[in-house]
Amino acid sequence: MTADKRNNSHQWLRMKPKLSKAASQLREQIDDSFPDRDRASDGWIGDTRHAARKSDHNPDEQGWVRAIDVDKDLFKGGKPDIMGDLADQLRTLSRSKKDKRISYIIYDGRICSRILNWKWRKYTGANKHTKHMHVSFKKEADNDGAFFQVSMLGGE
Repeated sequence: MTADKRNNSHQWLRMKPKLSKAASQLREQIDDSFPDRDRASDGWIGDTRHAARKSDHNPDEQGWVRAIDVDKDLFKGGKPDIMGDLADQLRTLSRSKKDKRISYIIYDGRICSRILNWKWRKYTGANKHTKHMHVSFKKEADNDGAFFQVSMLGGE
């Protein structure tokens, strides 16, 4: 491999990452609806573990990041524990086909996506996502910051 090819192979490392507008909108709605929530497990930029593999937390060649992690504790002290309800409302919205921006959701050892029509199934990855909900977005959502119509977040 030439030096030029080596230098361009990780071009995104030099590019300023930008979060998908759909991801930004969802995070903003969660923050607005739960202003005192715990943010310890929040994130969107992949760490070195993510950088070593394919992950929606890693910027693509244009710098887009298409995933967010949201801490499961939406209230101080973690009670009531309603992140499962929010994950389910996002799943239901995606299944309805009224909103097609979400690619998949992982929470509490389960994953859902258009595979099996958004039905929850066992997640077999190493991180069971018990401390946070992971939401990945489609490329088409990069420039779509429309409001998510989810009742827990102020929607219909």
